[in-house]
Amino acid sequence: MRRFLLNLSIKSKLVAMMTLAATAALLFACSTFVIYELGTYRGAAAAEARAAAQIVAGTSTASLAFDDGKAGVENLEALRGEAHIQEAALFRPDGSPLARYARTQPNARIPLRRGPDGARFEGDYLIVFQPATLNGERIGTVYLKRDLADVRERLTRYGGVALLVLLISPLVALVVSSLLQRWVSRPLRRLALAASRVSAESNYSIRATKTAQDEIGTLVDRFNEMLGQVQQRDEALRAARDELEDRVRDRTLQLQNEIAERKIIERDLLAAKEAAEAASRAKSMFLANMSHELRTPLNAIIGYSELLQEEAGATAHKALIPDLVRIHGSGKHLLRLIGDVLDLSKIDAGHMSVDLEDVTVGSLLDDVAGTAELLAHKNHNRFQIICADRDAVMYVDPLRFRQSLLNLLANAAKFTEHGQVSLRVQRGVKQGQEGFDWTVADTGIGIPPGQIDKLFKSFSQVDGSNARNYGGTGLGLAISQRLCQMMGGEITVESELGRGSRFSIHLPAAPDSRPKIAPDHAPGLAA
Repeated sequence: MRRFLLNLSIKSKLVAMMTLAATAALLFACSTFVIYELGTYRGAAAAEARAAAQIVAGTSTASLAFDDGKAGVENLEALRGEAHIQEAALFRPDGSPLARYARTQPNARIPLRRGPDGARFEGDYLIVFQPATLNGERIGTVYLKRDLADVRERLTRYGGVALLVLLISPLVALVVSSLLQRWVSRPLRRLALAASRVSAESNYSIRATKTAQDEIGTLVDRFNEMLGQVQQRDEALRAARDELEDRVRDRTLQLQNEIAERKIIERDLLAAKEAAEAASRAKSMFLANMSHELRTPLNAIIGYSELLQEEAGATAHKALIPDLVRIHGSGKHLLRLIGDVLDLSKIDAGHMSVDLEDVTVGSLLDDVAGTAELLAHKNHNRFQIICADRDAVMYVDPLRFRQSLLNLLANAAKFTEHGQVSLRVQRGVKQGQEGFDWTVADTGIGIPPGQIDKLFKSFSQVDGSNARNYGGTGLGLAISQRLCQMMGGEITVESELGRGSRFSIHLPAAPDSRPKIAPDHAPGLAA
């Protein structure tokens, strides 16, 4: 309905508005008049009933004073001349009835006792209780019951007149509004036709005709001004479009040449990329093969050095034992380096995987405790384990986790002398994810702030002199970081130069959120 009204023409809307406004005004006026007349007539009826009651009270003082019921009835019978008085009664001072009167129903239910003084409306009747006095003293009460038939008749008559006026007035308003609306709708229709022509023909030289100096005339002026501005902009736009087409044509030719050159460059880059990937695969394959080939003779050298140590100890060649121990240690060190290179090549080639399982924190601590104590005591360090819940269960690859944790403990022991190395295990939350924090803290040499970013890069060390003073190739932390990322966690570091370092392995407790293959692009591991 609302959409229908909104879609009506201006002419129809104006006619409807004026008709509805006139009808509403007449309806309000008629309603007000009827209500006013009803209130006035009801007030007149009440005054008339009270006057009749006063007359009856004045003529009934003797019957009330002498308690003469027969005289009281005669006094009430005088009310038969009042057509609208239906019931009447006289009450003694104690409120009991003395005489009763009913016009049409002798057995009417006249109140047995008098009510409160005054007049009131009850349904279709007017009830009056008027006190009767003699020498200023109340000697009784007069009761009258008047119908309101004359009020209803008058209200019906007024309502009929009002209804007739309401039926005729919309027709009159419709005719008058149809004649008057032209002063508003015609200029608007002309303006709408001009706008339609402009839209259909795209001709901005068309102008609307102004017929008056009112608001519609102002609207026509603004419309014509807008058309003039649009016409100017259209001409400027047409000129700019022609210029732009020429520039686009030239730029298109230039871009075609650039695209052809870029395709040649992309083809060369793709060939170079494929060659680099092939070289990387060949490098990884070479490292894996060479690591495997080197480990076989190294294991033999380590085994023979152990046998020679036993034989030298059993014979008179004990002087050879220190040299054999150095050979054995060098072989083990070289075997570890080869193992690191092999692990790194497997990770880079995507061939490294982890096997996750449920493991208690206590069993993991027992696996590393002995080795960690030996590493710490080698540089005269104290070693401490802090763990509140050894029965907590983690979901990790125990071999890869042990490798990563021992690497951190070995570094802490290597770069700390006559100090303390500690391992703390506790539950922690990182980025809203619950897990376990394994923190290795030392009181060693620390790391310069500007060198921390190099820690987890392959073949990179904080200071080149560390390789000479402490040994190492810079692979341990890079491999440990990647292994922890494969288990869904990461390694973070805090350090202060000369005060020590804190390396923390955070692994999530949820097993379903962890990748089981090496990440292609682990953060912070770029070479």
